[in-house]
Amino acid sequence: MKIAYGVAEAIGYREQMEDASAIWEIDEGGLFAAEVYDGHSGKAAALAAAKMMTPCLRSLLRRATEKGEGPPSLSSLVREAYLVTDAAIVESGLEEGAAAATLHILGERFVAANAGDTRVIMGKGEGWVQLTLDHKPDVPEERMRIERLGGSVIVWGVPRVQGILAMSRALGDPSLKPFVTSEPRVTEGLLGKENDVAVIACDGVWDVLKPGEVIVLARREPDPRKAAETIVARALEAGTTDNVTVVVLDLKGYTATFPREQMQVLSVLDQASGGDDGP
Repeated sequence: MKIAYGVAEAIGYREQMEDASAIWEIDEGGLFAAEVYDGHSGKAAALAAAKMMTPCLRSLLRRATEKGEGPPSLSSLVREAYLVTDAAIVESGLEEGAAAATLHILGERFVAANAGDTRVIMGKGEGWVQLTLDHKPDVPEERMRIERLGGSVIVWGVPRVQGILAMSRALGDPSLKPFVTSEPRVTEGLLGKENDVAVIACDGVWDVLKPGEVIVLARREPDPRKAAETIVARALEAGTTDNVTVVVLDLKGYTATFPREQMQVLSVLDQASGGDDGP
């Protein structure tokens, strides 16, 4: 059964829209992807990532399968897709950057990843779970990594890498490397019947709305497109001045036939902060 989804966006009070999103439904292999990219200093990096990320992952999956070395590690392949996409953005000469959040689903398996302050949250029973972490310069592990590399975190309104960027991980941003890394945090697991909805959104939502409130809004509206529009409208009402992009996935029909009731997290991969945390 296919996954129902809806996408909504608004420019907010910014002069231009710098977000991008992508939905991929690849029948060959059954891969589904939902992605949100929050650009800064322009939209070019966000657009490039939206076009490249999942085709890159698909190519990596095909290559791993052809090698016949057993089931590929989706976490490691998603990580590689982030790094390859980042390298392509930099090599193209773009100076812009973009925060990224992606959710890939392959059968019962899911992989949620991010670099920056975009998020993936998922309904879990009557509650919810956040599958990503915000990468901010003042997070102790992020600050230590930046300073160990010779960079600095300077407060200019909010903590910023080199006094410039208010996030410590992103795609692109060649002028801020190696302090701003594209290394993603990747969570891999198995879906269960309890997973009814997922939301991928940029910080224009999370700056003004709590995850629990967003999940309630996503569940309240049976049409995921209308649910996404409702979340965007609520973020604007709550006072966000940023671009807003929301993707809502209705997982109820998709997970209804799965054998397990509860989701299972298998691993958390984060090479920038120390490696694989295991299940």
